[in-house]
Amino acid sequence: RSKPDSSISVMCKMAAKDQADVVISAGNTGACVAAAQLRMRTLPGVSRPGIAVVVPTFHGPVVICDVGANISPQPRHLQQYAIMAGAYAEGVCGISNPRVGLLSIGEEDAKGTTIVKESRKLMRDEPMINFIGNVEGRDLFKGVVDVVVCDGFVGNIVLKFTEGMAEGLFQTIVSEIQESDPELLVQLAPVLKKLHDKHDWREVGGAPLLGVAGYCLICHGKSDARAIKNAIRVGKPL
Repeated sequence: RSKPDSSISVMCKMAAKDQADVVISAGNTGACVAAAQLRMRTLPGVSRPGIAVVVPTFHGPVVICDVGANISPQPRHLQQYAIMAGAYAEGVCGISNPRVGLLSIGEEDAKGTTIVKESRKLMRDEPMINFIGNVEGRDLFKGVVDVVVCDGFVGNIVLKFTEGMAEGLFQTIVSEIQESDPELLVQLAPVLKKLHDKHDWREVGGAPLLGVAGYCLICHGKSDARAIKNAIRVGKPL
């Protein structure tokens, strides 16, 4: 409201007037979410939009929502994230009847904060959600869940920890192979590049903001030219 002529505000206004098909921003996440919600409005039945990311795993993609749009959600917001992320997993990722889990510190019903416990009840009672209960952080990579729901504070930490861990493991593997057998590293280069690209956030470019009445992709603030190029590539078919 205080900066109606900022690039983020102008983009969202254009999208609301059908003068732009997709909004792509590497600017302030909170400002982008607020502008999209204020200018583009939310879909019917959606109180607060959420950012969804697709994390590649050995067992297939896992959609996490929210990863930064709403750090202090109410239980109904998390329920809406479960519905939207489930629809995204099915429609975009091709996962039939995706299994939805609520991120907590244990699988038991009694584990978690008050918001987690109340959200669990709402998700359990919603027939549109294939809810499997609470899941822990390690479950993201075990093939037991397709959609993970959490607040934006926890989700953002999980996202960036996962990105950092993937990069650190890749560097360690390359270093160990280089030290033990440089020729083997040359042979494995195509496979290593494929693995690196699969887990490189720059190849994805941006994460969709679910729940707004239009297409909005939010990018890392540290996005380089390759990341922005891929965000445009992802946004173009929309």
